[in-house]
Amino acid sequence: MQSTAIRQAGAPLGFGNALFTGNLSDIPLPKSERNVDRWFNTNAGFNKVAAQQLANNLIVFPSRFSGVRADGQSSWNFSLPRNYKLVERATLQFRAEMYNAMNHPVFDVPNTTPTSSSFGASTATLSEPRNWQFALKLNF
Repeated sequence: MQSTAIRQAGAPLGFGNALFTGNLSDIPLPKSERNVDRWFNTNAGFNKVAAQQLANNLIVFPSRFSGVRADGQSSWNFSLPRNYKLVERATLQFRAEMYNAMNHPVFDVPNTTPTSSSFGASTATLSEPRNWQFALKLNF
């Protein structure tokens, strides 16, 4: 049996030209409070009124925040090959492979536009569901 594990942190999020009057340390949420509908604290001081948005801000956000990241990747892949000797010079290999064995979803980057109705929510997944693959190979 062969296996591979992939574990990767998500990319830091950026908020672009958002109007913000709060404290930057209030934006990240603890993992226990984070879900797909509220990935970060949307009430930390973001101005959500479209009519009050400015074309340019005098003070701009950093391009990325290290404390606010997109969903990370976590995946386990397994492979189980089995060889059968048919005759002296011929073997048959059966192989079963499973990708994303634990069926962990990887969510897309949450919406970072304060005037959007889905602000702070991740509305899509990037990962594939659990996938089985079977193969036969004849060596002669």
